[in-house]
Amino acid sequence: MMKKLSVSVRKLVEFVMMGGSIDNRFAGANVMQEGTKTHQRLQGSRGGNYQKEVFLSIEIPVGEYELQIEGRCDGIYRDTEQVTIEEIKTTARDLNALTEQDFPTYWAQLKVYAYIYCLQHEFTTITVHMVYAKRTSTEERTFQKTYDMMELTSFMQEVTVGYMEFHKSLLSLKEARRDSIKNLTFPYASYRTGQRDLAKAVYKTIKEEKRLFAMAATGIGKTIATVFPSVMSLQEGKQERIMYLTAKTITRQVAEEAFRLLTEKGLAIKVVTITAKEKTCFQEETLCQKEFCPFANGHYDRLKNGLSDILQHENLMNRGTIESYAKKHMLCPFEFALDLAMYADVVICDYNYFFDPKVKLQRWGDFHKETILLIDEAHNLVDRSREMLSATLTKSLFLQASREVKEVDRELYVKLKGVNDTLLKWKKEMIALNEFVFEEKPGEVIEVLQQAVEACEKWLMNNPSGMAHQEVLTAYFEGQDFLRIAKEFDARYKTIVTVFKSEVLVKLACLDSSAAIRRMTGRTVSTIFFSATLHPLGYFQTVLGGEEKDYHLSIPTPFKQEQTEVFARKISTKYKDRESSIAPIIHAIQETFHSKQGNFLIFFPSYEYLSQVFEMYKDYTTKDTIETAVQSPVMTEEERERFLLKFSSDRKGTFIAFAVLGGIFSEGIDLKGDRLNGVGIVGVGLPKITHERNVMKDYFQKQGQNGFDFAYVYPGMNKVQQAGGRLIRSEEDTGFILLLDDRYFQQKYRNLLPPEWQHFHQV
Repeated sequence: MMKKLSVSVRKLVEFVMMGGSIDNRFAGANVMQEGTKTHQRLQGSRGGNYQKEVFLSIEIPVGEYELQIEGRCDGIYRDTEQVTIEEIKTTARDLNALTEQDFPTYWAQLKVYAYIYCLQHEFTTITVHMVYAKRTSTEERTFQKTYDMMELTSFMQEVTVGYMEFHKSLLSLKEARRDSIKNLTFPYASYRTGQRDLAKAVYKTIKEEKRLFAMAATGIGKTIATVFPSVMSLQEGKQERIMYLTAKTITRQVAEEAFRLLTEKGLAIKVVTITAKEKTCFQEETLCQKEFCPFANGHYDRLKNGLSDILQHENLMNRGTIESYAKKHMLCPFEFALDLAMYADVVICDYNYFFDPKVKLQRWGDFHKETILLIDEAHNLVDRSREMLSATLTKSLFLQASREVKEVDRELYVKLKGVNDTLLKWKKEMIALNEFVFEEKPGEVIEVLQQAVEACEKWLMNNPSGMAHQEVLTAYFEGQDFLRIAKEFDARYKTIVTVFKSEVLVKLACLDSSAAIRRMTGRTVSTIFFSATLHPLGYFQTVLGGEEKDYHLSIPTPFKQEQTEVFARKISTKYKDRESSIAPIIHAIQETFHSKQGNFLIFFPSYEYLSQVFEMYKDYTTKDTIETAVQSPVMTEEERERFLLKFSSDRKGTFIAFAVLGGIFSEGIDLKGDRLNGVGIVGVGLPKITHERNVMKDYFQKQGQNGFDFAYVYPGMNKVQQAGGRLIRSEEDTGFILLLDDRYFQQKYRNLLPPEWQHFHQV
């Protein structure tokens, strides 16, 4: 029995004809939409003997495989004398400058359609039309060719053999994966308390193609408990791939470690980690053009060899591994990683590669229907998704761009200035207000912005570099993003306008991203949301798009109560009491931490508050006896690493680090044993009161929820749980937590603490 493999005509020829350089110069963002309109216009003008969007399919034996090739050609003319197959391609280029030799991939696609049609209708020759049409006008140009069946047969043999040479190795890798899963065992001698329950719930959820909201306390080993059953379920149904989403680099590394453990147990699997372009680029300046980057120049000429090499020799393809092979084959490491993702079994990446419309993996979209989606630290997705689905327009940006082009292009100047003038008019009308809210999207702004964006696009197509290019490009992308979000604007959005000095900011603020998350996760086979702090679970199910049919699971901490001592002191840290709270906080730090040896972390709700306390605290502290460190607002990876290295397990004195709730050190870090002996938490973590948060509060209140809790209390207390969770990371860890705020003594806030913290001692 022959093995089957399916491929679209487009992907077949794109792979075989792969070649050329990376060129990320401006090409326009409306190409697909306008291309569709152009196709429809031309197809509608072809007459009665023309059939549009004709589906063609064929099965071709290639060795021991049967390759099924299918696609839709744009149109076929059928009359009594001959049949003509037509492909329509839109372009911004000068049609008179085009030749038959341009775009060999387009011609290859047309030849495949011609071959299929000839074979199925027993033709010996056939005529084809390659039609190039302008996106911005009704101009078109047609090239005509006639092929005989002998030529088409030779071409198809070359194409199919070329495709199968690479993909046979991929199929053998898939078979090796399937065989290795049959003998795979859990990578540890036994399951931790609660770990088996989570693994079983994940497996059941995937098998039944549902969604799971799992709150599993720190210490049970959530990552391996979600990864292992996901791997075991591969190829049991529709699921073929795993996408593991994380919010931070450190959790990405934990996921990589989980897959490393499984490969050591014999799992044959291909895992790719995607790292941001700015971090991986080999050049001093990230400029993806062949003239400036040797790795971009000819990238696609070398890509197939690079893919074959790394896939044959590596299972775990993290940043270091990908960069090593990229240098070996002279490839752009970021684009190499994106291409590798198309052939991997597992992709580990940031949330935005799945959820953010601006940067999501478009290529991966074809695989959603066979993907298991694992969302780590899912509590972070709430605010992250809202920001991804929001957009802001900046008055000064359009004013600056208009000034740059004033002497260069009068028409573009007028369009850009039109955006500035419209926002300036708002500013004058709302002179008494700093911020105001509209229920509807700003139609007048959108109208002038649409004109400006179209003018920018035309100008950028004709001016790929030079004076004013960067300013116009920046304005274009901000405007394009704003227009895209405006199309999504509904009752879950509000328009928030902020005025300060000469600046005007207009934000299309997504207050509730639940519907979008539900829609996007609904495309996958199954989605697992998991975190140690999905509490209260009902809140997170609501804001993350949960439905009644979804599963939910809550697993308590596996650690003993006596491992953690929890203390609380009544100090008001509300904003109006900040100044008077500084001295009591310092006294509490001295009484609780100074008398002990070890490493301690104290978290504050903001950098401003932290700085106020620390400046006064320094005057009370003898530097010879107490070592301190303070988290900076912006830290490089090296600075973060140096900060964490200060938490020494063999420390003889006292070390106190000051950090921010919700920051880089309040979750995801693993300071086991004596690397961390105690945690202090100042306040209840409530986000800063802002106009946008208050708008969100009002929105959820109208939805029948407690608006203040949804906008402030639940997000804040989630930060508290995350910060306290840094303390006990294993069965051997012990330590204490000090809660500094009088609200912890209110039943509402106490109930939002983990159960093992709720019986704290007042000090």
